[in-house]
Amino acid sequence: MSESLNVLVIDDEEGMREGIKRILAKRGFQVKLAQNGESAIELLDKNVFDIAFVDLKMPGIDGFKVTEYINNKIGNRTVVVIVSALATVEAAVEVTRHGAFDFLVKPFTPADLNHVTDRAVLQSNLIRDREEYLSQLNGERNLSRQLINAMQEGLLVLNIRAEVVLINPKAEFFLNTKFKPSMHARDLFFDKKLVRAIEDTVRFADDTKTNRHAGKEEHAKGITRVFEYVQNGSMLQVRVDPLVREGRVNGVIMIIQDITEVWKAEQDKNRFVSMVAHELKSPLAAIINYNNVIQTGMFDEQPAKIHELLERCNIRADALLELIGDLLYINKRDAGKIEKSIVEVDLRDVLKKQLDFYKVQADKRRITLEFSVPDEPAQVRADQGDLDRIFMNLISNGIKYNRDGGSLAVNMKRTDGVIVTSFSDTGIGMSRKDMDNLFEEFFRVRNSKTGSISGTGLGLATVKRVLSEYNGRITVESEEDVGSTFTVYLPVS
Repeated sequence: MSESLNVLVIDDEEGMREGIKRILAKRGFQVKLAQNGESAIELLDKNVFDIAFVDLKMPGIDGFKVTEYINNKIGNRTVVVIVSALATVEAAVEVTRHGAFDFLVKPFTPADLNHVTDRAVLQSNLIRDREEYLSQLNGERNLSRQLINAMQEGLLVLNIRAEVVLINPKAEFFLNTKFKPSMHARDLFFDKKLVRAIEDTVRFADDTKTNRHAGKEEHAKGITRVFEYVQNGSMLQVRVDPLVREGRVNGVIMIIQDITEVWKAEQDKNRFVSMVAHELKSPLAAIINYNNVIQTGMFDEQPAKIHELLERCNIRADALLELIGDLLYINKRDAGKIEKSIVEVDLRDVLKKQLDFYKVQADKRRITLEFSVPDEPAQVRADQGDLDRIFMNLISNGIKYNRDGGSLAVNMKRTDGVIVTSFSDTGIGMSRKDMDNLFEEFFRVRNSKTGSISGTGLGLATVKRVLSEYNGRITVESEEDVGSTFTVYLPVS
């Protein structure tokens, strides 16, 4: 919807204006530029803008005055984003008081600009939707009610006593409540700042009604506050606006949106980047340290020791390659770039090939591989590569985390339309706490017994994800110093 939105960029720095325009134009926005507050007001008088990026500090008419002008003349039709180097709480509060929706701190990256723009677009779309819905209230009441009930955003209308007079089903769902007469804002919201903002807004209604403060109704039109907070397990974004009728403030309109998925995605992205950085850093640091030791010359007369250190470097390098391979797979998978060929596959054949492949690795540590499968075919419809990835991870782990001279028993059976395959090792096992986190990305059991075992912490998470694509699942049972059993359940074709 970007191509239909008009954007005004107001900044006295030409480079900043042109830079913002270049980035937004690539996304299809219609962008106009203003070099100061005066030229901005001229453009605002002749055009309608959905979003305005306003530099806070400009000679002459500054960003505060431009924002006030936008809100007084246009109301909240234009979403204002302040652009400034003043990254303080006080500055953010001040621009919000003047009617700004968001705050972009200089210097910023294209990603920062796009992130704030996405929020502003969302807000602009909400404004458009809200204007459309609320305009219907003046026409056919029943149709308006249907439209409001169909909104994907929660809608609340409060009177001047901050009591609920209208609440749509989506808002009831978000707030886990049902409408009751005389229901107050304090009965709905846990956030004290939000309740205070609501009460402050309706307080203007009382001021204008009694004429104690001349001009308050005009000022109240520009008050818009946006809050984000967790309630009932969801991250909600709540926009608070005064409800103005015939020049008077009669209450409050609130738009509620569930942004949990966006918030979680941002949290997951940050956690993912942090984990990747950590997992890449450790083996690289080890390789560098080993090389530094070799370069000191202290083992020049001990070639066996040098070979030992080089072998350790190779192990760490292999771990890096394994991690990079897993990351590339995850990236392709999430981007939908992995081509799959769904065919009838006999799990017995897949399992036998994987066990044959890992037999050399098992023999090096004198680990016995035991294999039991049913006589009848174990057919499933799946991609061969997906099945290989599932079994190779479980067999590899059963060997890596086993004890020398131990065993890995792989048993397959068919029952009630499901093929059940278990992988039981006689290894180091794990605690209940470790099992609870075992299928999370980058999680690895870390203790004195696993310190020398390489791994990315992505294998089991991938196994669980791939199985879910075929309506399958995986369970684990384990006891420390005894062993672990992983069991895979796949529906037959």
